[in-house]
Amino acid sequence: MEHEPVMQWVLRKRKPLDEEAHIRVSVRAGEYRVDHTGFGHRRYPDKQSAWDAVQALRAGHDGVWVQVECDDAPFAAMRPADGSRVLYDTAGECLYGHWGTHADSWWKRYEQAMAAGETFRQTLAHELFGGFIDAVAYRDPLTGDDRYAVATAVDEGSDYYVVDYPDRSTAETQYEETVHANRSEEFPYRSCDIPAIVIDSASDMPDNLVRLPNGAVMDRVDHLEMYGYRATIDFPTTPRSAKPGRVRGMTSRPRSWGPGPMEVVDATPESWSSGSAPHALTLLDLPDGSLLMASGDDGGATVWSPRDGMPRQEFVGHGDRVLATALLPLPEEEAVLATGGQDGLVKLWAVRDGRPLLSFEAHRRPVNAVTWACPPGEVPWLITGGDDATVVVWDPETASKIVDWEVGTPSVHIVWSLDALVLANGHVCVVAGSDDGASSVVHVWDATTRTTLHTFTLERGGFGIESPSVAVVGLADGSFRVGVAGGSEVRVWDGSTGEEIRAFSVPGRYGQLAMAVLEDLRVAVAVTDGERTAVWDSESGEELASVTGRETYPTALAMTTTMDGGVVLAVTDVDHVPARLLRLAE
Repeated sequence: MEHEPVMQWVLRKRKPLDEEAHIRVSVRAGEYRVDHTGFGHRRYPDKQSAWDAVQALRAGHDGVWVQVECDDAPFAAMRPADGSRVLYDTAGECLYGHWGTHADSWWKRYEQAMAAGETFRQTLAHELFGGFIDAVAYRDPLTGDDRYAVATAVDEGSDYYVVDYPDRSTAETQYEETVHANRSEEFPYRSCDIPAIVIDSASDMPDNLVRLPNGAVMDRVDHLEMYGYRATIDFPTTPRSAKPGRVRGMTSRPRSWGPGPMEVVDATPESWSSGSAPHALTLLDLPDGSLLMASGDDGGATVWSPRDGMPRQEFVGHGDRVLATALLPLPEEEAVLATGGQDGLVKLWAVRDGRPLLSFEAHRRPVNAVTWACPPGEVPWLITGGDDATVVVWDPETASKIVDWEVGTPSVHIVWSLDALVLANGHVCVVAGSDDGASSVVHVWDATTRTTLHTFTLERGGFGIESPSVAVVGLADGSFRVGVAGGSEVRVWDGSTGEEIRAFSVPGRYGQLAMAVLEDLRVAVAVTDGERTAVWDSESGEELASVTGRETYPTALAMTTTMDGGVVLAVTDVDHVPARLLRLAE
């Protein structure tokens, strides 16, 4: 016996983007059922609780509810018998349009769930459109059911259609039908997993057009007149992987035993002698096996060749001291150096010949941190943070913002450090360390979905700036680690679950931290207080190596793994300027 409909209402005088939502009450043998075109149905044991549910649903919409004759058609249209649901559609009726005041918050939860799911089929549109057609397995964030979505955004930024199904085979069929329906001989797909589809993997954007970070396309001349900035090189697009991976938590519980002490070899060039320590250090291991190191100081920035100790290039152009450096490897340019200054400017330089590539005001106050990320299918992203309490992701070709975050009040909640990582699923994770004099906070964001993954706070008894230093590294099993050093505290978390893996209580005030991946899915954590530098295993807490030098300020630290599987550490030391260089071996 079916529930018998007894009352139904429709939303009138609604907001322009809202759909014509319906609410219906049905009854069967004293049991009440309340249906909503956007939220589905729920059963209630008595009339009063059903009426309370109706009132709550009505309150979630702006408009006037009008009683109408009972009609099953509006409900069947939103939830067909095959179990499919149109979650989002920029050009038609969808559940998003029926969610009322909850629309944005609910849709954000679905976006996060799909971002954490598995993309099992994918087609990329022509470079002119920059879009995609994806099939994604995910878990419904509201019901916990396994669902299979087909997301279509062939012309990214103007069309978006997401429909999901209760079974994978139906979603795959719909995916293939969608790919065939949207193919174009004039603008073929960049990639497609259907063998019969003709693709053009080298599809290029026409020379007279520029794609904005939001996906829109505009004339190149108009763009230059409007934005004024344009890098003097074209950054290459990072290739997409055939199949994005899955972000996971740690494969097993933290191990209580360490890998054993590491051998420390001092590889500092003899020519690096006493002087004033730099404010920033960066290491880059190039594909040919050579190593570059960048330093930033009061007079500018320098890129060094640690092999012979000679400067490769010197860069001058900031109006004040250089506080941050970051190196990016490029096929043609060898590397690009990003510098952040106390003058609020960010500058990009070609390491090969020293020429300036781009200069722009990134923050209204000093730029304390810069880093790079290379998301698949995109040009590299430049990420900056500073005294104005903001973290910004930039397009380095146009100096236009992709996404930004505020962490508090300018000159109070200062962003001291940054790091970024492309996760196993292709998303960019940005980690920032901020401090307001009373507490240090580690912010972990998914820059691809513009969502907050975690926020960690380091409580402390005293008052004073700790200048927290953060790092993030990814492992082969799809997991990643987030670390911070603030004062005498060093902590490492599982980036996926947010579970604390290890907390170190160290003597002194350790100002800088770096991390590197070792064999057997282990992570080495290095910290320095300007006098003693130590390296620990992040799981067992075992100290792997340590060195001591003369007390140095400012402190800077960098660590990288090399092509041969080794680990190189660079740390500021007034007796070895620009840095003391150490090679670590297991």
